[in-house]
Amino acid sequence: MASIKGITLKNVKDFRGHEGEDLVQGDVYYKGKKVGFYSQDAWGGMDNFNLDYSLDKELRNKINEITNNYIGGQLFKKVDDLYNQTYKVNFHYEQKGYEYLFMDLLQLLDHENKYKKYSKKFNNNSISIVYKDLFNLLICSGEPKGALKDKTYFNYKSLNDFVIN
Repeated sequence: MASIKGITLKNVKDFRGHEGEDLVQGDVYYKGKKVGFYSQDAWGGMDNFNLDYSLDKELRNKINEITNNYIGGQLFKKVDDLYNQTYKVNFHYEQKGYEYLFMDLLQLLDHENKYKKYSKKFNNNSISIVYKDLFNLLICSGEPKGALKDKTYFNYKSLNDFVIN
């Protein structure tokens, strides 16, 4: 299961924001134990991340330390660069905080789900997710070849590639 520093999301559900936009929410786990709940805000505010009140102080402090000090924008910087190129802007979300951890984690979960589906379909553990452009992905077996090698891509070889320590 995709995780960053021991934190993962399970029971992830899609829901609609007040303007019909796609949003997600789910249960937060730390090292296999359910510790809280995460939800994107339906009105465009800050994401909501709530730890269970029953957690002992030491565990609560450890999780807060991880989530508050996480620097986003490292795992998927190549996608940021593609966004900047497409829209001719200079956007990078290399900032600290739980929102950035969950942003990266949701992207990692999406890649993991694609990896599971296509590694089975192609009967190959080496799967590449190629960004033909910002909105069109191509999934291929092994490393991209030909002109696709010049595109933004991520190659995964096992489920261990989705565990970021």
